[in-house]
Amino acid sequence: MSELKAPLVLLTLALTVVIAGCGGSSPAAPAAPIPTTAPPAAKLAPEPGPVHLGNARAYVALATTDVTVRSRPSGGRIVGLFPEKTPWGSPTAFLVRQARRNAGGDVWLKVLVPRRPNGSSGWLLRDQVRLRPVDYSVQVDLSARTVRLLRGGRAVRTWRAGVGRAWTPTPTGSFYVTVKLRPPQISSVYGAWALGLSGYSEVHEQFGTGDGQIALHGTHNPASDLGREVSNGCVRLDNQAISTLAGTLPLGTPVTIQA
Repeated sequence: MSELKAPLVLLTLALTVVIAGCGGSSPAAPAAPIPTTAPPAAKLAPEPGPVHLGNARAYVALATTDVTVRSRPSGGRIVGLFPEKTPWGSPTAFLVRQARRNAGGDVWLKVLVPRRPNGSSGWLLRDQVRLRPVDYSVQVDLSARTVRLLRGGRAVRTWRAGVGRAWTPTPTGSFYVTVKLRPPQISSVYGAWALGLSGYSEVHEQFGTGDGQIALHGTHNPASDLGREVSNGCVRLDNQAISTLAGTLPLGTPVTIQA
């Protein structure tokens, strides 16, 4: 019986040593937890190309600083330098035609500019302006001698108008409202209001002390002016009609003049 106990004691001691050796002096550190969610993906830079500004029928860009207009996005020759504000204190306005983002992420706007020749356009940086949607537009029909106000593309009002004479015609094309003036800011010859357009006479270099800029303006002689060819290129309306337009149309409103 004593002979059997000795091997058993030795076997027990051996197992104890093996177990102690596997455990070490302290418990093993727990394994690091496996993350259950992936890290956020890196934000990708916007792709260069056309930019959608919104669903409005038109957008006006109003200067927030002096503006440099160039012949193409990201560079090109300088088409014009425009001050932040007009001489009458309102912001310089541009009618937006399209928008594009370049490879560097900058957004450039193609705009109509208020300068000769009529229909001039160029590109300016989005950061130089604030954008405003425009829902109104105006159509001038020279042959019918009418002015039509539209909202959302639908006619709201139509008025008779006086237009340019055959030798001092009202220019045709796409323009927009650049400034809104009334006496004493401007001569009372122009009636209750004058809404300056981005177009210019193609015959006169100037009207009086002006630079030949055309306008929609009022008249104190509606009986002799309306429905006739009477002006140096401007479009004349009765004072009530031009006052309605002045109170309705924001700067940058598109104005189409057709023959």
